[in-house]
Amino acid sequence: MQGNIDNEGQLMTRFNYRWSSALVTKTNIQIAPGPGQAMAQIDNEYTGTDFTASLKSVNPSMIDGGLTGIFIGSYLQSVTPNLALGLEAVWQRAGLTEGPQTALSYCGRYKGSDWIASAQLQAQGTVSASYWRKLTDKVEAGVDLNLAFAGLNGGPMMSGGMRKEGVTTVGAKYAFRMSTFRAQIDSTGKLSCLLEKTVAPPVRLTFSADMDHFKVSKSFPKRPYCAFTNCSNIQQQAKIGLSVSIEASNEDLQEQQEMGGEQAAANIPF
Repeated sequence: MQGNIDNEGQLMTRFNYRWSSALVTKTNIQIAPGPGQAMAQIDNEYTGTDFTASLKSVNPSMIDGGLTGIFIGSYLQSVTPNLALGLEAVWQRAGLTEGPQTALSYCGRYKGSDWIASAQLQAQGTVSASYWRKLTDKVEAGVDLNLAFAGLNGGPMMSGGMRKEGVTTVGAKYAFRMSTFRAQIDSTGKLSCLLEKTVAPPVRLTFSADMDHFKVSKSFPKRPYCAFTNCSNIQQQAKIGLSVSIEASNEDLQEQQEMGGEQAAANIPF
């Protein structure tokens, strides 16, 4: 279980429960000031011998007399020891007065000895590609590209031709002895940093910071959790956050920690 709150009063909590070695349920609840800012997400994932299947729901509800929310189902099958192919289906409905919307996307992943490359093609005309590589035992780096072709989904093209909009993100991770530091920056000028420090075996502190150098107000959404922006109404925004997580351990581990509690731990800065 984990929770954090930032300087804007936004509260986020996470809770994971493993039913078996193959099935796990993950929940994420977000509450922010203002109406319509609450979000609930439930993710169920099953891992087989050579496949992975998951079902995710975002703000599911039947209070109004019908099913609303966002539902995402995905399936990934290993074709070879290195190559995996899969698909993802999305069903969403904002309200009973609106009809449901569906989307289907295809994905592939290839895993090398110390690198992973993946690509995804969506029916709305969005292409996503990512590359991750382990540079050393402590350093990892990756790049992610999202490219949207406006006009491929059958909608009207106001400019008389196809428009292309995209975002590229570059990130790195460094593992210290008692902490982990992550940082990333994208082509829109957004810089994000995260530091996770283990205070004691069951307690972990997380410090995060975001700085959006060129925050834009006009967006071009293509699918849930994906948005590509046009450079207008530029303004800078910054955000910081702090979270504390406590992991429960079994009785044997607790006894070992109590027996070794008298031994003082070394004061390591990271």
